[in-house]
Amino acid sequence: MERKTLIIFLAIVLFFAGMSSISASSNLLKTETKDKVIFIQGEKGHFNYSWTFDKNEFKKNEFEFDMNIKFESPNITRINKLINNNIKKQMISFDYHGNLPSLATIKVPVSKNFKDGDRLNLYYYNDLTNKIEEVDTNLKVINGFVSFDIKHCSDYFLTLSIVKEAGAKSNNGIIIIGMLVIIVGLIGYTFFKNKK
Repeated sequence: MERKTLIIFLAIVLFFAGMSSISASSNLLKTETKDKVIFIQGEKGHFNYSWTFDKNEFKKNEFEFDMNIKFESPNITRINKLINNNIKKQMISFDYHGNLPSLATIKVPVSKNFKDGDRLNLYYYNDLTNKIEEVDTNLKVINGFVSFDIKHCSDYFLTLSIVKEAGAKSNNGIIIIGMLVIIVGLIGYTFFKNKK
C-alpha cells in the first residue's frame, strides 16, 4: 500500500513539474522529463537513491542492467588495507559491475556519515589492479544527499579525506590532445620551413 501511495504522490508531483511517463518496475520508479530518464529507488515512502541518464543516449542504447546499490562492500577488507582504516567513509557498491553504455548521474544518501555543506571526495576501488583511484572531488552534500557521474559500476567510497594512496584522475585525453597539437605544429613548421 505504501508503494502505491508513493507512486501516486510522485505522479502528481511530476505532473505539476511538467514531467511525464511514470511507471513502476523491479522496485524502481522510472520517469522521463524532456531530456532525462530517471530511475528512483524508494521504500516505505522514503527516497533511497536514483540513476539519471540523458534521454537520447538512454533511448539510443536501450540497455538494461541491475541498478541495485548497496552501502557496504564485500571488498571492504581489501580497501582498508590500501588506505588509512580510520578515515570516515561511505561505501557505494553496485550489484552490476562493468562499463555503462552512457554516463549516469547517481544520487545517494550520506546523512549517516556526513552533514550538509560537507565537500566529499569520490574514490573507486579497482578490483583488477587492487588499487584506489580518484574519481571526483568537491562533491557538496545537499539535503543529506550527494550526486556524482560515473561510466563504470563497481565499488566506490565517499570521504572528507584526501586518500594519498589513490592514483590521480586519468588525464589521458588531455595528454593525447596535447601530443596531437605538438605533432600538428611540428608538421606545419616543417612544411612551411621546407617551402621557403
